[in-house]
Amino acid sequence: MNASALRLSDAAFIADLTPRERTPWRTLATLVGGVIGGFVVGLIVGAIALFAFAAATGAFQGGLQDLPRRISGLIDADGGTMQSALVLLTLATATNAPMAATFIAVAALISGRRALRYLTLAPAFRWRLLASGLLLSVLTIGPIVALGQLTDPHAPRPPLLALASDWPSRIGYAVACVALLIPAAAAEEVVFRGWLLRQSAALTRNPLALMAINGVLFSAVHGEFAPDPFLTRALMGAGFVYMTLRLGGVEFSTGAHAANNILIVLFIQPLSLKPTPSTGMSADSLFQDVFLLASYVIMAEVVARWAPLRRWTGAGLADAAAGDVAGDFS
Repeated sequence: MNASALRLSDAAFIADLTPRERTPWRTLATLVGGVIGGFVVGLIVGAIALFAFAAATGAFQGGLQDLPRRISGLIDADGGTMQSALVLLTLATATNAPMAATFIAVAALISGRRALRYLTLAPAFRWRLLASGLLLSVLTIGPIVALGQLTDPHAPRPPLLALASDWPSRIGYAVACVALLIPAAAAEEVVFRGWLLRQSAALTRNPLALMAINGVLFSAVHGEFAPDPFLTRALMGAGFVYMTLRLGGVEFSTGAHAANNILIVLFIQPLSLKPTPSTGMSADSLFQDVFLLASYVIMAEVVARWAPLRRWTGAGLADAAAGDVAGDFS
């Protein structure tokens, strides 16, 4: 771990901070401008998406005067029906993605840095690296999720089966979950592991401190402060930091993040506006949290070290570009 920590402290992803990025007032301006601008843009795009969803699902059949009641009913159902689950997924992506894009645009403008550098050090976004993060996470975490559901006598029926009675609808739900949750995960990754990680590196280059700071803030933003979900998200965030530093971009962590969310909404519970009920800390939950973090570290190391996978995913492209990043500003 010490050798890995030493390498991560020299990671190219945080090695090219400029004086502009180290200026406190610019960081504050980014936070204020990015949050306010992102909120406004996200609100507008979310409203447009909500009306588009209403039109696509026939919510206009009762007339415009009945539309607010129909939309309110979909949201109040809190994922308990297929349409409600899909509208919440649509809203999550239609608000979070524009908010994140606006925030990063403001950050890039204020720092004088290309927006792409908040995503990756590679010359272009590495979609195969994202896909590998998604697939490896499903193969690693999926069996644990399945085992937990099968051995829990109180586990509800998986949403994939409960929300629809026929397989075409179930397949459609699964496709929608994948299509919507990947950009939603990317939105969180580019803000937390793209921008926040770099800004934290202006204070410390210690990778363990960076993992702790990022993980705690990532968990806090989700607003669930019960010990078990808070610790789970904090360790997830820490694992995503490791992936980003090790592989020079947020592509792999985006895939892993999306895989976690997809497994939840397909097999545990649909997306909900209500906080997950806390079951309290237990030896089993602690084991799962530690297993999750260890799995993320191991997966990142496999991609970084195994030559065939490294070549296929383009993981080495970040290393090749690392020498040029210092002069690659807009």
